[in-house]
Formats: sequence, structure tokens, C-alpha cells
Amino acid sequence: MRIKAAAKHDIKALCEIENELFDKNSFALSYKNFLYHTKKNPLFICKIKDKTAGYILLLTRKKSMKIRIYSIAVKKEFQHCGIGLKLLEKSFAYVKKTGKKTLMLEVKAVNYSAIKLYEKMGFMKIGIAAKYYPDGTDAILMEKAF
Repeated sequence: MRIKAAAKHDIKALCEIENELFDKNSFALSYKNFLYHTKKNPLFICKIKDKTAGYILLLTRKKSMKIRIYSIAVKKEFQHCGIGLKLLEKSFAYVKKTGKKTLMLEVKAVNYSAIKLYEKMGFMKIGIAAKYYPDGTDAILMEKAF
């Protein structure tokens, strides 16, 4: 298992993960979105042998002490193997390196396994965004302080 910064040649594999896991009600990222983020934001991928198993995309703002996890995804065949945990650990290292103070995210209120992982990794629930997703599902807002 190797985690590294994503590059343009990784975008096709990232789009395959999006298409496998997300629908129009989940704010799925497109090729153009990934192309933009490979140039502008921290985007890390997890490689297992020659396969892209997952990714984490972080959004940063210069004047903010917070970093946002915009998206994290692990291909179905690699789920429950610790990849999400490793991607989160990579984001923690990035936050610490930048000197920022908080990592934040939103997660579908019905994504119980993700919420459990985030809580295990030290995230705290700080609120709810009602009807956040296009299908009307609420989002749980979570933060981890550093």
C-alpha cells in the first residue's frame, strides 16, 4: 500500500472510483473536477500494486485555519482493508505540516460506517446540515482539532 499525490495520469482511475461509488445525489466529481484539483488542492491516492484503491481530496484556503475533506472514497473491492484509515492519517499529517488547526468534513447522515470511522479517528459531530444532499438527505458536520 502506497499513498502519494495524484497526478493527471491518475484521473481516469479516480473517475472510475467516482462512477462506482457515487450517484448524482452525492456530488460526484468529474474528470474536469479532478483535473482542477490535481493542480490546486491536496489530492492523495492509495495504490495497491498497480491499482488505485482510493483517494482523499482536501480543500484549503490561505486565510483559514481549517482544512476541509471534500471527498474520500475507497473502491468496493478494497473497502474494510484499512485504506480509509490510511488516507485519513495522510490528511492528518498534511494538516500538521501546514500548521492549520482543524480538519472538517460533512458526511451523509445515513453513512453509518463512515461516521463510525471518523469518530474512531477523533472527529466530533458539531452540527447537521438539513437536506444538504440533492436527494434531501441530511449531512452530519464533523471536525477534528489539532
